[in-house]
Amino acid sequence: MKQVKKETHSKKKIATEILQQIGGSVIFVLLLIAAVAIGMVGWLIITSKETELTLESNAAVNQLTGFLKQYTRCSEQLAVNSDIKEIMLSTKSGGDMWENEKTEMVMNYLIQIANTDTENVMAVWMSDLDSSTLTQSDGFTSEEGWDITGRAWYPCIETRKTILTKPYVDSSTGNMILSVAAPVCDDASGTVLGAVGMDISLDHMTKIMSSYKIGKYGYILLLSEDGTFVYHPQNEIIQKNIQEVNISQNAVNAVLSENDVFLKYKENGLTKYGSLQHAGDTGYIVLSSMPQSEYYSMWVFMILALIFIFAIGTVLIAFSIKKSATGLVKPILELNNTAQQLAAGNLDVSLSITSEDEIGELGESFQKTVNRLKEYITYIDETADVLAQIANGKLRIDLKNNYVGEFQKIKTALLNISNSMNQVMVEINKSSERVSAEASELATASQMLAESAEEQSASIEQLAATTNNIADQVENSRKEAETSAKATAQAASMIEQNQEKMKLMTDAMDEIHQTSQKVVGIIQTIEEIAVQTNLLSLNASIEAARAGEAGRGFAVVADEIGKLALESSKAANTTKELIEISMEEIYKGNAIASGAMNSLKESVQAIEQVNEMIQKSAEHTAIQAKNMGLLRTGIEKITHGIQDNSAASEETYATSEELASQAEFLNTMVKKFELY
Repeated sequence: MKQVKKETHSKKKIATEILQQIGGSVIFVLLLIAAVAIGMVGWLIITSKETELTLESNAAVNQLTGFLKQYTRCSEQLAVNSDIKEIMLSTKSGGDMWENEKTEMVMNYLIQIANTDTENVMAVWMSDLDSSTLTQSDGFTSEEGWDITGRAWYPCIETRKTILTKPYVDSSTGNMILSVAAPVCDDASGTVLGAVGMDISLDHMTKIMSSYKIGKYGYILLLSEDGTFVYHPQNEIIQKNIQEVNISQNAVNAVLSENDVFLKYKENGLTKYGSLQHAGDTGYIVLSSMPQSEYYSMWVFMILALIFIFAIGTVLIAFSIKKSATGLVKPILELNNTAQQLAAGNLDVSLSITSEDEIGELGESFQKTVNRLKEYITYIDETADVLAQIANGKLRIDLKNNYVGEFQKIKTALLNISNSMNQVMVEINKSSERVSAEASELATASQMLAESAEEQSASIEQLAATTNNIADQVENSRKEAETSAKATAQAASMIEQNQEKMKLMTDAMDEIHQTSQKVVGIIQTIEEIAVQTNLLSLNASIEAARAGEAGRGFAVVADEIGKLALESSKAANTTKELIEISMEEIYKGNAIASGAMNSLKESVQAIEQVNEMIQKSAEHTAIQAKNMGLLRTGIEKITHGIQDNSAASEETYATSEELASQAEFLNTMVKKFELY
């Protein structure tokens, strides 16, 4: 029971598995939904922020364009005024526009225009190109030497187009202004006569830009075409070029380009987003700006909200699954407890499961099974009694109950066991009696076989001792024959060595004989030289005698040469005789050496024959020794076999005795059973 409980605790709990599987799947789906939702919402929020910044920039651009467009149209209307053209046509180089009678009327008209918008229009003016003069509605008139070409609006004369100048500080008021200038052309010739325009204060423009609030911290920036800040929330940056402030290069490149873009840039180390748009052909640029924290704030809030909702949902789902799993597992645990009691052999159990689902049906089925098992207890008790009777030796059994179902097989099996065991016991009884009788006979035969084997073993041991002595003698003879063979082989080897040395001596004597013959030839040559020298000496003596007193000295020399030749001839004869004597002795030595060499050859042949005979004898002895060894081995095997047979006979005798004893014991045990 303890082991079953231990195994139950080591397994996973169903509630935990349900929570892990279903909860894990639900949480995974929630995570997937949250991830998709965050992605979609993030995309929508970012898109909305981008759209908001773009729309704000577009609104500022439209408002700025509309503000400047009215002054551009007004300047273009002044440029086509006939009175102004007439004044400029009449004013020549070095002249004065006030000399024309219509100048005062035109100036009143300019003053009226300026008075219609005193908040923004600083002055309305006209400037003649030939006389290089300027007259404004505020009463300012240029002095002599004033240069029209140095004005910021002069490019309108060169391009023949209306322009807006870059913002600049008005010297008289200190305010930021810009000029709207339009060229005045002659209708007849088309030549440029001068320019008219208006000086516009930028205070209103900056108020418009400052009124734009994007979100909580967003704002609008206004820049000129070259990147000069016209409006910035920080006043110290106004009138500075974008390249002079701490801003990322991509923003600088976007301002200097002619494209409208949405960009992410850094200003003073802070990341910002904005939409950059050009204000038509005015030359001004609007850049909306929003900090990154505010740009993503809604998305971050959405992510935090989803995380919070996901956490709450996960806890609720886990609690719900845990509660449902617990209610589901409770009846299963009761079923498991009942099953464990049944497995332990306790059939008197009951169930109280009230579930109305499949588990309730399973509990009812389980209860029916338990009730049926209780009915089987009667069968089990009777079966146990019958088996106890069989164990006590009573093989005649009687089953009183009518077994049904699968228990009918048990009744049939018990009856078959009773019949089979009765038959087996009868046969065992008969067989044990026969085994007992035959075991006695086997013991007697084994005793006789053991005694015979002992006698054979003694005889074989004597034969083995004799065979060992003969084998030792043959082995000694083999060793002595091998020793003799080695000695004769050594003697033959020494004689062969002496024969080789004798041959070397004979060869040396032959070489001396040949050398002596060569020396004899040389001596003969010396004799011939001595004879020739003697003849030459005689001829020289004759010639010296003919020469008289003058040849006396030569005659003495010739005489000495003749004596020397004679002595040489004698010495050569003596040497020749000695060499001939030596050659005769050499002939004798060669003959003796040849005889000795022949004797050595005959000795070698005789020793070799003796050695061959000894070796053959040694080989025969070795074969005999090997055969004796085989014979000794065979005798030893026979001895061991007889000894084993003797031991086996004794063991057989002992086994027969034990078998007879066991057969008697078996007869006693079989008599305990009550047979038919």
